[in-house]
Parts: sequence; C-alpha cells; structure tokens
Amino acid sequence: MNLKKFLPLIGIIILVFLITRFDGASIINIFLSLNPFFVIVSFFAILPVLFLENTEWQILLKRQKISVGFFYSMKNMFIGYFYGFITPGGFGAYIRALYLKHESDAPLPKCMSNIIMVNTIDYLSLLLFGAVGALFISGRYPYLFLTIFLVFLVILFLFLFFLQKQKSQRFFNKIIRSRVFQLLQERLDDPLESFYEDLPRFRDIVLPFCISLLGWLVSFSEFYLIARIFSIDVPYLSIIFLIAIANVVATLPISIYGLGTREVTLLTLFSIFPVVPASVISLSLFWFVITWLFPSIVGAFIALFDSKKIKLLQWKKSNK
Repeated sequence: MNLKKFLPLIGIIILVFLITRFDGASIINIFLSLNPFFVIVSFFAILPVLFLENTEWQILLKRQKISVGFFYSMKNMFIGYFYGFITPGGFGAYIRALYLKHESDAPLPKCMSNIIMVNTIDYLSLLLFGAVGALFISGRYPYLFLTIFLVFLVILFLFLFFLQKQKSQRFFNKIIRSRVFQLLQERLDDPLESFYEDLPRFRDIVLPFCISLLGWLVSFSEFYLIARIFSIDVPYLSIIFLIAIANVVATLPISIYGLGTREVTLLTLFSIFPVVPASVISLSLFWFVITWLFPSIVGAFIALFDSKKIKLLQWKKSNK
C-alpha cells in the first residue's frame, strides 16, 4: 500500500474536525449571509495574480527560448491547477510540461526545468514573506521565524546549485527519474542534456522574483479585502503576514492545496485577535474555493480540450 496517496486525507480529517468543533451550522449561516455581489466579484480576484504570475513566467520562457504566447501560458497555468489538485502534494502540476512541449516543440526536459524554476522562484518568494511574517509574531511563536528562514536558505541553496550545470547535472537527473516525475518519464523521449539548455543566470531571475513577490502581495491584499466581507476587522499588515505564514504551512504535502492545514493555522494565528473562529474557517474555505478550486475546475476543461487536440495532432503525424 502506498501511504503517500493517503497523505492528503490528513488535511481533510483536520478540516472535518474543525467544522464539527466550531459548529458547522454557524459556518453555513455565515456563507448564507454574504452579499452576493461581493461573492461574485471575489471570484475575479485570481485574475490580477494570474496576470503577474504569467508575466513572470513569460520572462523565464523567453530567457530559455521556449516560444509560446501569453494567452497559451495562461491556459497552461490553469492546467497546472487541475493536475495539482488531483494528485498528492500537488506534484501533478508538473504534467503541464507535457502541454508546454507540444505547444512549443521544445524538448520535454527543458520544459520541465523551466517549470521547476518558476515554481521554485514562487516558493522562495512565499517563504520570504512567511519569514517576515514569522518575525512579526516572534514574541508569541519564537521558533517559527527560524524554521521558515532555514527552509528558505535550503531551497535557495538548492536553486543556486541547480543553476550551476556542471555541479548539479547528475543530482537533478536523479530527481527527474524519481517517482515524483513518474508520469513524465513515460514521455521522456528527449535527451536529458536539454534539461540544462539555455538556463538563465542568477541576475536573470531577479526581475521574475520581484514580480513573484508583487504577485503574493496582491494576493494577500485581496485576502485582506475579502476578510472584511466576513466581518474580520484585523489590521492590514497583520493579515498580510498571517496569511503568508498560513500559505507556507499549506505547502506541506498532507492536504489538497492546503485544505485543512491552512484553516487550522489561521485559527491558531488569528487567536491573537478577537475574531470569531467560525468566521476564520469560513473565510479560509472561501479563499480556497476562489484561489484553488475554481481555477482547478477551469483547468479541467482546458486540459480535456487540449488533450483531445494533442491526440489529434499525434494521430495526424502517425498517418502521414
């Protein structure tokens, strides 16, 4: 039995416990009392963030000489949401490299390295936000800052190591052949040497990193505005830092895009303020729907359509 497949159930169990602990009926009543207009507007909150993320990705795509249009890369991001949603730890999001390969005709390993780079930059910027947030509440949770900052340093070291081809090639070739990328290995008909083709220099990732920081800031600012809809009146900077910490915890591969782990973390952090627990859970669940579930549903339809198109192209090639 592969226990890794059941890890996301931990988050679901935590969520069920929280809902029963803090009265599920109260949570439902909070949702029913929301202004429908603000609810609909909130579903568009993902668009500015996706625009910034896509701009960041386009810069890295051009640096690695992978040619796809801005609209296509946006679609590809939705596909990543979908496959990340249905796989443990969200690792299925790397399947979008297959779609990128078919659209750009770039080697699959090169597409994989590009997506690894984008995801790592986004994770580093999130960790930086989380570390600053942990410093903000270090008086209450003294070891949190050190933990997040150490993770940041480890990921940063691995990323800089990755950018040095001569030193890291053997190491990362082993990672590509690991079970994490098992679904991609079946389609790996290109030489692994292309994994390092046209890798950007350190100075080339400074701008994408800054855009990623801006994307997180916009996302957390939207979380602050949506919190007001749920009658959570907490200072702006406090919410920015607390949701950053919660998102760091949510990256643990024991839930579906942080479902359950984000709620319990926010409940713990918001206990600093006089906030109703049911409102915090409701806010977190709503945030999950508009930033993870809704894009994943859109990505499912895009993936279905693009998969049929790819199969049709492959059939045409095989019958020439």
